[in-house]
Amino acid sequence: MDTVDDAMTSRRSVRRFLDTPVLADTVEAILNVAARAPSGTNMQPWQGYVLAGAVRQQLVDAVQAAFDAQEPGYNQEVQYYPDSFFEPYLARRRTVGWGLYGLLGITKGEAAKMKAQHRRNFQFFDAPIGMIFTIDRRLATGSWLDYGMFLQNIMTAARARPGHLCSGGVVALS
Repeated sequence: MDTVDDAMTSRRSVRRFLDTPVLADTVEAILNVAARAPSGTNMQPWQGYVLAGAVRQQLVDAVQAAFDAQEPGYNQEVQYYPDSFFEPYLARRRTVGWGLYGLLGITKGEAAKMKAQHRRNFQFFDAPIGMIFTIDRRLATGSWLDYGMFLQNIMTAARARPGHLCSGGVVALS
């Protein structure tokens, strides 16, 4: 099967990574191939940052402290989910959520354990490097779509590499 097809069809959500170092050449190759994503007038509206070692840990510490300090009902600048879910999306979300938390031994109503698991997003699930990509908040929908294609290229290119690297993202606005 084609490498791209393999990368996409074998993808699964992993929330734990090995601490195996990732070579700088590998990261550079992923970024170079991902940058071939189409974008309106080829303006490539994204900026990327690769973090490792002490710099990565400083960011993890700062972001987790902000996560811990956020007030109940915190309102994100860019809303990822709707205010209320409706079918068939509600059922799909519950099935995936209950499956994930069940594998982790977290039962319904264990809010502190759920929050601790959610917090792991902000430590890159123990991956040795973190990649963060930003987009200028003033750009319009088309640029955000271009940004999404670039991020998909990152994930596919990372998945296609030996060791099946994976990337997740924290969206930052500038």
